[in-house]
Amino acid sequence: MIERKLMIFRMAAELGNFTEAAVALGMTQPNVTRQVAQLEKELGVELFIREGRGIKLTPGGKMLLGETEQLIAAATMVVGKVRSAAAGIKRYRIGATMTAGGYVLPTLLTLFMREHPESHLDVQIGNTADISEMLKKHLLDMALIEGPFDGNCFFSTRLLRDELKVVSAPGCFSGKEFRLAEYLKAGGRFILRENGSGTRYYFNEYLQTHNLPPPQDANVVEANDFETIKRMVRDGFGITVISELAIVDELAAGSLESFAATEGGLRREMNFIYLPTERLKFIEQFIAFCRHRISRIKGIDGSADE
Repeated sequence: MIERKLMIFRMAAELGNFTEAAVALGMTQPNVTRQVAQLEKELGVELFIREGRGIKLTPGGKMLLGETEQLIAAATMVVGKVRSAAAGIKRYRIGATMTAGGYVLPTLLTLFMREHPESHLDVQIGNTADISEMLKKHLLDMALIEGPFDGNCFFSTRLLRDELKVVSAPGCFSGKEFRLAEYLKAGGRFILRENGSGTRYYFNEYLQTHNLPPPQDANVVEANDFETIKRMVRDGFGITVISELAIVDELAAGSLESFAATEGGLRREMNFIYLPTERLKFIEQFIAFCRHRISRIKGIDGSADE
């Protein structure tokens, strides 16, 4: 298959040597050379210039390398669709950002697949920027995100409204009142999601809206995993701003405390985004299903917003 040749090509390009690529791939050097030669023949262009024992990409090779990741992912998806069709299975790929993928989507996926056993729903988790890019490249059928998105590019349907809370270890602040401005002025430490995430985007936007300065770089620890963030906050290393959906269990257990900043609430929406593809019928079916059953998610009261 073409994706196998592309994987071999990518490894050879990254290492700049057919022999080293063969070792890394567990193949023989002649086999690697032969596979690359077949790929060059199929494309009708040379991909490498042989320089002694090493190799160097041609202009055509550089162009192909830039597209290789997307081509491999697309080819792998096609193979999966073909095999699923042969087995009578409908397979779909759904993207999700961290909050959506960790605390909302799993239960909905389980409920849907139990009611529709012929459908298999695979999930790709990432930050808003990465998931949006994958959807643009048609590597996903749809996505559930809590971050900003290009309304000129995607169709969208709101699933629910979400609120971000200031969260600390128990007993760090007296009472339930928290002044974010004072904490920033005092140089307090924040444990935050990385730039590119929806949570970080809305926190930065909140600071700008309320004319608050961003925390100094020296006072920010970034992490792209909620469990890491919650553990560091539980240990008293700093505070975070996180979705209330992500701390339901910790609040119930008393291992974390949440506060509404006196400057005002921090609310956002969680949206399905998608492109008009041949899978639009499934997309509409899944969205309707989720909106009807959203109240079954722990920490969410009522049904989806209208």
